[in-house]
Amino acid sequence: MTPSLYHDTFEIHAGQFSKKTPTSIKKASLMELIVSGYLSIQNLGTEYVDKKNQVKYIQISNFIAMTSFISSIFYIGLALIWAKVYWFLCVDSLCVTSVAVLTLNKFGRINASRILFLIATNFSLYFAALFTGPLAGGENFLLISVMLPFLIYDLQSKAIIAMGVSIPIVLMFSFHFIVPYFAVYHPSVPQQLILQKMGAFMEISLVIAAVYQFVYHSRETERNLEISNVQMTSQTEELKRSNGDLEQFAYVISHDLKTPVRNISCFMKLLSNKHGGTFNAEAREFVDFSLAGAKRMERLIDDVLAYSRIGRNLSSPTPVNVADVINTIRIEQQDKLKVVNGIMNIAGELPVIKSVHSSLMYHILQNLIRNGLKFNRSANPTINISYTETESHYKFSVQDNGIGISQDYAVQVFQMFKRLHNENEYDGTGIGLAICKKIVELYHGEIWYEGQEGKGTTFHFTIRKF
Repeated sequence: MTPSLYHDTFEIHAGQFSKKTPTSIKKASLMELIVSGYLSIQNLGTEYVDKKNQVKYIQISNFIAMTSFISSIFYIGLALIWAKVYWFLCVDSLCVTSVAVLTLNKFGRINASRILFLIATNFSLYFAALFTGPLAGGENFLLISVMLPFLIYDLQSKAIIAMGVSIPIVLMFSFHFIVPYFAVYHPSVPQQLILQKMGAFMEISLVIAAVYQFVYHSRETERNLEISNVQMTSQTEELKRSNGDLEQFAYVISHDLKTPVRNISCFMKLLSNKHGGTFNAEAREFVDFSLAGAKRMERLIDDVLAYSRIGRNLSSPTPVNVADVINTIRIEQQDKLKVVNGIMNIAGELPVIKSVHSSLMYHILQNLIRNGLKFNRSANPTINISYTETESHYKFSVQDNGIGISQDYAVQVFQMFKRLHNENEYDGTGIGLAICKKIVELYHGEIWYEGQEGKGTTFHFTIRKF
C-alpha cells in the first residue's frame, strides 16, 4: 500500500509504538521552531561574555527587549485605530529600541545595547505617558523601569545602576507638571480608562515575567557553578592521579632506564680498555659511537627527569638575591670564559626576589648564559645581563653576540627535544629552554627572545612579584 499524507504515522519509542498524526507532527515542529527561535534570540551576545555569571544579565536583557517589543505591538495597534500619531511614534520608538538592543547584542556591543535600553526605554515610556494622559496611568511603567538596571547589570556596576534608577525617578517626578501641556493630544476619557486597565495587566505581567527570569537565571547560574565545582573536583582528582603517574615515570627514568644505559657505557669502556689495542679503525669508531650514544642517552634521561620534577616537592620559596646567583654562575663558567676569551657584563644592581627558589633561578640563568657562550663564534663572546621591573613583574634580559636565532623559531625553540643545529656542531639535548619555560611559567611569567641569525640573541623572561 502506498503511504499517504492522510495515513497515521507511527514511531518506535522506548520499545513501544507511539501514534502521531500529520497534524500533531506539524504542531510539534511549529512548537520546536518557536522554542528554538526564542532561545536563539535570548542568547544573542552571550558568546561575547567571558564570565559565566554575566551571561544571565545578557539573557534577561534580551528577554525584556522581546517582551517590550511584543507589548508595544498592542499599543501600536490602538494608536493606529484611534489615529493618535504622536503616541504611535513614541510606542514605535520603544519597538525600535527593543530591536536595536537585540541587534547590538548580536554583534557583541553588549554594554552599548544596555545603556541604550536604559535611556531610550525611559524616554519612550515617558513621552508615551504624556501623550496618553494622566488617567491612562502610563507613567506607572516608569516604576517598572526602576527595576531594569538591577535586572540587566550586576551590583558592581554602581554608576550605571545609579543612572538607570535616577532617570525614571526624575521623569516620574516631572510627569504631573508636564502632562497638562499635552492635554490637546490625549485620547478620550473612556479610551484612557481602557489604557489604564490594559496597562495594569501589562505591568503585572511584566513584573512577574522579569522576576521569574531573574530567579530562573540565578538558579541556573548556581546550578552551573555547582557543576563547575564538581568538574573542578574531578579534574583535581585526575590531576593528582596524573601527578602520581608522573612520579612513577620519573622513578622509572631515574632507576630502571639509567641502569642499563650505565651498564652499556661501563662494558663498552671495559671492552675498549681490555681489547682496544686489537681493534682496527672501524671497530674503534663503532666503540666510540656506542660510548657517545650511551653518554647522550644518560644526559637525556637526566634532563627529562629534571623537567618532570620542576615544581614538585619544592621547599618553601625564599628571598633570592639574583646577583649572588649570577656570581655563582660566573665562578663556575670561569674556565670556559678564559678558554673562549668571553666576557660577562651586568648592567646595574640586580634585585632580591622575595618568593622564589634559588635552584630554579640558577637553572634559568645558567642555561641562558651557557647557551650564549656555546652558540657563539665571536672572537670575544659577550654576555650582557640586565633587568627592569614593572608594578607586577621583574623582567630579566640575557643578551649575547652569538650566532643568533631566526624569529621563525619563536615557538619551536621552547619545545622539548627541539634542536636547531646538528649535534656534531653544537652539543646538547634540546631540553634546556623547555625547562626554562616551565620554570618561568611556574612563577607566572613569560619567556621569549629577540634576535636574527648572525646578529646575536637576547632572551627575556619575567617573574611575577608575589
